[in-house]
Amino acid sequence: MANVTKEGIDGVANDVANDVPDGVTNGVTNDVPDGVTNGVVEIDGSRGEGGGQILRTSLALAMITGRPLRMRRIRAGRAKPGLRRQHLACVEAAAQLCHAEVRGATLGSQDLELVPRAITGGELAIDIGTAGSTTLVVQTILVPAIAAGLPLRAVIRGGTHNPLAPPFEFLDRVYAPHLRAMGADLTLTLDRHGFASGGSGRPDRRGGDHPERGASHPERGASHPERGASHPERGASHPERGASHPERDGREHGQLTLTVGAGATLRPIELVAAGPVTARHATAIIARLPTHVAEREHAIVQQRLGFAPLECEVRDVPASGPANVLLLEIERAQGRELISAFGEKGLRAERVAQRACDELAAFLAADVPVGEHLADQLVLPLAVAGGGRFRSAPLSLHATTNIETIRCFLDVAIRVEPDGDAVVVTVG
Repeated sequence: MANVTKEGIDGVANDVANDVPDGVTNGVTNDVPDGVTNGVVEIDGSRGEGGGQILRTSLALAMITGRPLRMRRIRAGRAKPGLRRQHLACVEAAAQLCHAEVRGATLGSQDLELVPRAITGGELAIDIGTAGSTTLVVQTILVPAIAAGLPLRAVIRGGTHNPLAPPFEFLDRVYAPHLRAMGADLTLTLDRHGFASGGSGRPDRRGGDHPERGASHPERGASHPERGASHPERGASHPERGASHPERDGREHGQLTLTVGAGATLRPIELVAAGPVTARHATAIIARLPTHVAEREHAIVQQRLGFAPLECEVRDVPASGPANVLLLEIERAQGRELISAFGEKGLRAERVAQRACDELAAFLAADVPVGEHLADQLVLPLAVAGGGRFRSAPLSLHATTNIETIRCFLDVAIRVEPDGDAVVVTVG
């Protein structure tokens, strides 16, 4: 890995600051927002929500704008502060995608410096080494890859269904359709399920994020045959590439594949009216568990929310240990929402279903088109597009911290205005 000294990152700042990758236009300007010194964007990783979302958004925007990034106090307030394996995988993915020079990408580090170069697309292979979330790695590289307008195929190994991150189906069924509406060409394939359980049904938090997205996210989507498991590595520097990983647990993990087509330009969209529910679906995913676990969950969903038996599916998948995820999805004209609840050792199936039903009922009562977790993710592509608007329940601390992080990189207006019990977020 390239060793970028403090003098080094300052020395390349002026050369890199205006080196915005081809195809990145709209909301991305070369005006320097507050907090940018000599082209280097300084980020305090402990502010606001203080978790990995600040890191992922900062990495994405450093790639998109071409500005060097210097982060301090990364996850300083967490029980295990600094970079964990999950976060190192995000740094590695960013470094590969834009051939970045990196300093500080080591386990437990609270300081990170990254000097991005041009995004080139191509093939990426990322192995988290634990059941850390693959979907959070996708969050890091997806919008930069779309903005660059170059083809990309990324194969990411790790957890696909993790209670501390959005499951695969949330990206595939909820987030990705809005990006396609904005002009993106992308596909997500679930090659192999990977659960954050150590064979005992308990969440495995080694190398994982602390509660950065909450414990529930809705989604569904079928599994697909496994595709290409490995590709040559790329990029000028790869954090921890080839080094030993003390947090690797030796289990077989999941895998997803992200494919981004060439030539896309993100354009604004508006999601304001909720509209009537046009379809709904409940999926109980089980691995190495008796079918009655899924059936009991579905019984609660039918009782509480009135789902019909035909709207309930049991999906039994292979895994190295027992696992259970309940996904509740509703569809409207402007998009979907998907709620997820995860089984745990000692937690009855009925209680898992009650949690999911409570969250979906609250979302339906809010009468908004955009859920809490989707709101977290929509702000970035809208900011890169230079405009857009959506209506949601009051923003989470994740979302407000994300907005503040975006303002450190982009000179784009983002307004959050009350609208009854909801808020309207307007970009541009």
